[in-house]
Amino acid sequence: MKRVPNQTGPVLHALLLAAVTAASGHALQSEPEIRLRPGDQVQLLVKNEPNLSGRFTVTPDGSAMLPLIGLIPVVDRAFEEVEREVRAAFGAELAEPELVITPMVRVSVLGEVRAPAMHWLDPTATIMDLLVLSGGLLPTANRKRITLYRDNVETRIAMDASGAIQPLPVRSGDRLVIGRRSWFSDNLAIFVGAAASVAAAAVTTLIVR
Repeated sequence: MKRVPNQTGPVLHALLLAAVTAASGHALQSEPEIRLRPGDQVQLLVKNEPNLSGRFTVTPDGSAMLPLIGLIPVVDRAFEEVEREVRAAFGAELAEPELVITPMVRVSVLGEVRAPAMHWLDPTATIMDLLVLSGGLLPTANRKRITLYRDNVETRIAMDASGAIQPLPVRSGDRLVIGRRSWFSDNLAIFVGAAASVAAAAVTTLIVR
């Protein structure tokens, strides 16, 4: 009998390859595009030009005033596009400038942390980095009530027993709020101790009788 070649292996391999490619494409497409808002900053480092380096805040009209090249529209544009324009503008003014251009997004942490504050962070930073900058949680913090407010959406953040949380990158306008433990939780040991004392006294009374 003539044997028919088994095509399952190559077919399965092709299907798996297609699935992985599609998944990778989806993951890349799902990466959020960095866009700054008023109040965010553009950090500019120009080699050998300290007077041109610094952080420049995005104004309410959506622009950033950069040294030497003037106003650059920032809001409602992908930051990659903004960076290309800045590099081209500096290239027209300086001979072969070496630039590092970094978006800095405005985020804040509030509630039961040691140093609640507003920060400007590189978008590669995470929510955990924001917590570290705030000095960490106070003893009164409720680890089950950590809430991220982003674009008017409220998201509960999970913290494990070691104190680690989801590695979510920060985005412009993020607000992290750490809730407070309830009064009963803070005083649970007192209640347990009192209950134990009452129980012990009751048992002692029964024994004496």
